[in-house]
Amino acid sequence: MDSHVINNSRSQNTATDALAPRERVLQTAITLFYKHGVHSVGVDRIIAESGVAKMTFYRHFPSKARLISAYLAAKDETWQQLVIRYTGDTSQPALDRLLSLFDALEFAIINPGFYGCPFIKALAEFGPERDEPQVRAQILAHFAATEKLVNQLLRQIEPRNAKKLVQPFLSLITGTLVVAQATGGVDVARQNKEVARMLLSRSTSV
Repeated sequence: MDSHVINNSRSQNTATDALAPRERVLQTAITLFYKHGVHSVGVDRIIAESGVAKMTFYRHFPSKARLISAYLAAKDETWQQLVIRYTGDTSQPALDRLLSLFDALEFAIINPGFYGCPFIKALAEFGPERDEPQVRAQILAHFAATEKLVNQLLRQIEPRNAKKLVQPFLSLITGTLVVAQATGGVDVARQNKEVARMLLSRSTSV
C-alpha cells in the first residue's frame, strides 16, 4: 500500500482519537448541565462520568466557562437546526412559517429528555452580577436570533403592527417552554399556537 495512504490513514485515526475524549466530555456536560443546571454540576463529576483524565479534560477545556460555552453552542445549534426544519421553507407563507415555531416547540417538549429551555435556565444562573460576560452574551445572542426571525416573519405578515407584536410572540414562545417544564403538559405548544393565531387575526382586523 502507498505510504501516503498509510500515513494519511494514521493521521485520520490520530485525529479521531484526539477528538473522542473531547466529545465524551462535551456530551457528558450536555447531559448533566441540561438536567441539573450549570452551577450544580462540578468539573470533577464531569471528569468522573466522562471517564477522562483530569489533564485530558483541561487540555480540551481550560476552564469550566469554556465548557459551558461549548455546551450552549451545542444546544443553540440543535435548536437552530430544529427551527430551520420547521420554518426554513421560504416557499411557504410567512404566517405558516411563524406558527410552525410552535410545532418546533411541541417537538422539543414531547421529547422524553425535555428539561425546559437550556437558555432560560442558564440566564437565571448567569445574571448581570456574575463575572462571566462572555457566557451571558452567548445566552442573549440565542434569544436575539429568535427575536430576529419572529420580527422578519411578522413584517411580512403584518407590516403595520409587526413592531408591537414581536414581544407578545416572544412571550408566547418562552412561556410555552416554561409552562411545559413546570407542569409537564405537552399540549401547551398547540394551545399557544392558537393564541398566536388569534393575536394575529385581531391585529389584521384592526
